[in-house]
Amino acid sequence: MRRTWSLAFDDGQGHTGLIELSLPMQEAPAQSTGAGASCSFHATITVPDVGVVAVHDDDVPPPRVAGSLEIRAEGLWAEFLCETPGEHWSFGLEAFGLRFDTAEEAATADVGDRIAVGYDLEWETPDQVRGDLLVARATIPLDATGTFTTP
Repeated sequence: MRRTWSLAFDDGQGHTGLIELSLPMQEAPAQSTGAGASCSFHATITVPDVGVVAVHDDDVPPPRVAGSLEIRAEGLWAEFLCETPGEHWSFGLEAFGLRFDTAEEAATADVGDRIAVGYDLEWETPDQVRGDLLVARATIPLDATGTFTTP
């Protein structure tokens, strides 16, 4: 059994994305070294004239600090931070992802162009997502709607 936090967003102008973190129910960050203790992380972003960038890792070490939703792995840092319960969350991502031409290719292929990707996003009720998307060397301001789910 896993606990999953997920934010999906769309600005209506072709910028869409997802960031999702799943932790095992038995998560105990300071002691999680056994089988089944790893987390999974998924992020995608669609940018017009760039394509789809995907970050996918099903073997991320769990957060080091109890109660934290910050993960680190090779080429990946992400944090989900509750600013005000039920009202305001922050999302950070710095990673290397793979760029694909289409969402279908991103879902089925394992080989793509390596590209830097980042999120610096804020989610607030009622489903407002604002911040910046970072793709390669470009910073893209985002003002979108989004759905955030927590366990």
